[in-house]
Amino acid sequence: MSEKNVNLTVAGLEVTTTEQANPAIPTWFAEALLLGQYWQHCGLLERLQQQVHVNRGRMGKYEVCDFVLLLLAYAVSGLTSLEAFFEQLSSVASVLMSVWGRQHCPVASTLSRFLADVDNDAVEALRELFESTLLEHSPIDPELGVTDRSGKRWMVFDVDGTTKAVRHRVLLTQNTHPVLKRRSRNACKPGYAGRKRGEAVRTRTTIEQAHTREWLGNFAEAGNCNSKEDLKRSCTVIQRYCARSTSPVTALLRLDGLYGGANYVTLLQQRQMTYITCCRDYHLLKEPTVKAILATAPQQQYLHPDSPEITRDLFDIECLDATRRGYLEPMRLIIVRLIRFSKQKPSVGKCEGKYLYELFLTSLPPSCLSAADVLSLYNGRGGFEQTLSEEDREQDCDRWCSWQPEGQSFWQI
Repeated sequence: MSEKNVNLTVAGLEVTTTEQANPAIPTWFAEALLLGQYWQHCGLLERLQQQVHVNRGRMGKYEVCDFVLLLLAYAVSGLTSLEAFFEQLSSVASVLMSVWGRQHCPVASTLSRFLADVDNDAVEALRELFESTLLEHSPIDPELGVTDRSGKRWMVFDVDGTTKAVRHRVLLTQNTHPVLKRRSRNACKPGYAGRKRGEAVRTRTTIEQAHTREWLGNFAEAGNCNSKEDLKRSCTVIQRYCARSTSPVTALLRLDGLYGGANYVTLLQQRQMTYITCCRDYHLLKEPTVKAILATAPQQQYLHPDSPEITRDLFDIECLDATRRGYLEPMRLIIVRLIRFSKQKPSVGKCEGKYLYELFLTSLPPSCLSAADVLSLYNGRGGFEQTLSEEDREQDCDRWCSWQPEGQSFWQI
């Protein structure tokens, strides 16, 4: 079709239109190019090509780096679906691939087949690549951390999880039809969906350095995941991170109620990790030592930052021996008590009589942080739940790219 131009002149302004297509450059394109150039400049691209391999029957003209570049651009774009991403990519695909010296851009179906062929070895190789690069190119500031009352410096790390729920449509089956199989059967399993609606979930455990908000790793699994094994791996990553520091620094893990049981706390005690966690073992309230302390006057008063108009009573038990309940060694128990102002069952805490109790476990001695200091550090600004909510508002890192578990983990890393 021949090009046709239409010229209009209105009030001295000349407007020229044409039938020839001229798609707009996506708003995320410049950032994707900068990210690609950074990978090439710091040697990440070369290490990716040498260390990460995916065994496929027929790779064709593409390499692993082609698909990684696409996933990086998709992450930068913040678009909600791959379909919308490839629509915007069509006009700049050749330029994007040229930043890594590649000539061909995979289409959506090719990316889907690649992620379906990703195995666990490729996932672990990519995870090791990102972690090693972070440890090499991210120096630790000697002034970074939290200083306690004794002058010791602590570096705070958060281990928490996000849940992605999948809603299943009702499928009608008949004896004459083959057995129906859902696409999400491998990547998702029934589990705790939290505030999200769905019949199957996939859980992602994340590790964050609280001061710089660096993501040190994530481990995803169908269903509720194996949180104990993920906590072990998280402790190993954190210990390697702290070992790079030239000045003395000790890791302090900040954990939510998922890890507030005897099996998780015992794991931290075995690895000699310092921790602060919200406790869900409310049977500790029945311990004779705890009952005796609760019968006395509160030791401190505390104002929660979210509800400063409500005063909470604090009870600090420095050394509680609960080894018969499965804990490895004595620990410090902090009890928060407030008058129950609602008849509804709370999402966090234990109701007994007119009071609502919240429990916190820590290995920090009172000489380092008082009970109010521990709660302020746990609930204060920069908490992991706030960071995860900001991430969800900025872009959904749990959005689906593949229904194969290894392919989805490859994308999330």
